[in-house]
Amino acid sequence: MFIAVEGIDGSGKSTTIKELGKYLVSKGHNLFLTAEPTDMASGKQIREVLAQKDKESPLVHEMLALMFASDRLNHLREQIWPALKEKKTVVTDRYLFSSIAYQSTRVNYEWVKGINRFAMLPDILVYIEVSIDKALDRIDVFRHKKELYETREFLEQISANYKKVISEFEGMMKIVYLDGNVDMDEIYSDIEKKFEGVI
Repeated sequence: MFIAVEGIDGSGKSTTIKELGKYLVSKGHNLFLTAEPTDMASGKQIREVLAQKDKESPLVHEMLALMFASDRLNHLREQIWPALKEKKTVVTDRYLFSSIAYQSTRVNYEWVKGINRFAMLPDILVYIEVSIDKALDRIDVFRHKKELYETREFLEQISANYKKVISEFEGMMKIVYLDGNVDMDEIYSDIEKKFEGVI
């Protein structure tokens, strides 16, 4: 089984994935946790670009979109498919939907979708719904240094883009919506409730 966890920055993905992992293990799943950008060379290059001070240099957004698409195919070939062949349940922190939601804030939406057309869809998409204010509060507390997309303007655009992307892929996979506004100690119970009957 392949599960992708998505949400804007500050949605609480890290904690949610930790709690989702506990839930899946309790149900007997052999877990493989992964993330995008990956820890491979292709993913490390992306992190370097995201950390750069000159965030508006020519073609930087187009370049990032292509880099993410390439890193994703690498991710599938080198990590996700081998884990699925071993009957593991793969949970990835970010996937295809992030690329379309994030990169299309600055480059053409259909073009970003097109360069990601070879990425397989997950069995389950977990989307964490959170208010922009809550997300920004978390970013202020937990980030020492903000990255390229961690501003109110971008998060509002990305949130709208996620809704568009998810609506386009609805019916092609199972979608679980989690509440990103709940306190940390309520996340596990929200997962239990929303995943009932899904797996």
